[in-house]
Order: sequence, then C-alpha cells, then structure tokens
Amino acid sequence: MIVADASPLIVFAKVGRLRLLKELYDEVLIGPVVKEETIDAGKVVRALGVEQLEAAMEDGWLQTVRLTSEEQNLLQQLGARSRLDQGETESIALASVRSLHLLVDDKEARSVAAAAGIEHLGTIGALLEAYMRGHLDLEKLEVTVQDITQFLWLSPSVVAEVLRIAREGKK
Repeated sequence: MIVADASPLIVFAKVGRLRLLKELYDEVLIGPVVKEETIDAGKVVRALGVEQLEAAMEDGWLQTVRLTSEEQNLLQQLGARSRLDQGETESIALASVRSLHLLVDDKEARSVAAAAGIEHLGTIGALLEAYMRGHLDLEKLEVTVQDITQFLWLSPSVVAEVLRIAREGKK
C-alpha cells in the first residue's frame, strides 16, 4: 500500500501504465484533494487517461480516504510551514500518520517528506521498481521513460541514471 500525490497518477494514466501501481503496491490511497485534482478535474477537461483513474477507483485498488483529525492537523501545519499545494500536503500528512510510503514528484514535497522521515519515490522511481520486479521488460521501460518525458520534465541525468541501473541490472 502506498499514498500517491496527483502528478504520478496523472502521468502513469497518460502513458497507459497506471495498472503498474496496482501490481507494485496492491492498493493506492489518495485524499479528497488529490481525487479532485486527478479524477474530478480530469473528467471536466476530458483529460487523457482519466478513464483509467476512474476504472481504478471502481476496481477498488485506488481509494479515496478521509483524513483523520490528526492528519488534518498535520496538513494545516505543513501548509503553514511550506509552499506546497494542498494535494501535496494532504498526501504527506496521510503517508506520515499512516506510516506508508509516498509517491510524489514535486521536489519541495520530496524534501518535506524526507525531513519528516517518510519513505518516498517519484514516478520514475516507481517505473524503475516495476522494471526491477519484472513487471516491465527493458524495451517497455525505455519506451515508457520516453513517453513520460512528454508529460513530465525529467532531468537528462536522471533518465540516464535510471536506464543505466536498468541495463546493468539486466546483466
């Protein structure tokens, strides 16, 4: 089980690889703000991949959870101490209180998560994990990384490092 912020969900859905998250983590939890950012807003603009997000909700492995009072308090504290948007603070609060890993791309959100002791990874890290655990072959990994760059800026050094790790792991 993992908590996800909006960006990784949107990117995985747009490249047709959302199901990898089910294969990797079995269940993906999101808060109400992230649901609004991904599914509700996506439906309004007919966003690419929104139907995958809806199907994942219907299948039950993508779940919207209510924040507890402890999570809401932490969300407010994080919001007051950072420039993160509400979806990111919501995701960090959920992961922190529930002691779950966090899937998030935003650099500042990753820093806040690290400072709070929350294990986290981004879209590209989850994709590499999917490869390492046998859910993608090397060719599909390479194609998916290329597809992701159409929707998410990735540092060329990060792309090179992920592909190097994957190719070395193949030997």
